[in-house]
Amino acid sequence: MVTFDIEVISDPICSWCFIGHRALQRTIRLYRTTIPNGSADIFNITYLPYYLLEPALPSRDKTDFQDIVTPRKYQNVTYTRITQIGRSYGISFNFWEGKIGGTREVHRLIQLAQSRKGAEIRDRIVDEVSSAFHEKAMDITNREVLGSIALKAGMGAEEVDEWMDKDKDIGGKELELQLEMGRKLIGSEKKGVPVVIVQGKYRFDGAPDVSELLGTLVGIRDGKTAEEGDDMQEYISSNAC
Repeated sequence: MVTFDIEVISDPICSWCFIGHRALQRTIRLYRTTIPNGSADIFNITYLPYYLLEPALPSRDKTDFQDIVTPRKYQNVTYTRITQIGRSYGISFNFWEGKIGGTREVHRLIQLAQSRKGAEIRDRIVDEVSSAFHEKAMDITNREVLGSIALKAGMGAEEVDEWMDKDKDIGGKELELQLEMGRKLIGSEKKGVPVVIVQGKYRFDGAPDVSELLGTLVGIRDGKTAEEGDDMQEYISSNAC
């Protein structure tokens, strides 16, 4: 039996992070269903936060940020490409409607689910929050919206009420520790998010290619791993925010 330790550094308002989340989930499903005895192997996945915008930035129309995030002359090509790739993962991106803002509260919710409820509910929250922002034009800086997502994902009502209490700031200190961990893993020469790191030895900058990631997992399972002291093996793509 093999245990895979995987860190994912991402921000839910990043379109490539949503694709990366779906790509990771698809890779794990393929591994478990196609690799002999793959269902017995363990995936320890930790989501670490990253801020693409100032964490406390109030929400505003998405269109206010379009020219900042992607230069206007590249928007058509960039959004067409993301839309096409997104469809292959069941995502229908909406780039123009809805609100955008700082994501501290989103990350605090993800970290709370991760620490208290485990991977299954955490993954539902990551997926539902990403879908709410990228597909449904919902304001994920709104605590009521996030609270509804948390309840739907399986968190208890008391836990959600406690999380929504501004004065308590449940999980705030832990979030800062997770942010620092994510910054260290990304390093000073940031190429964008998402970043996916497997076993501390294999790094995928940008939304990972399913076949490359699956091949890496199979190689680890078969004992074809990087030696101690070897440089980290990197897979770099332009699929990043």
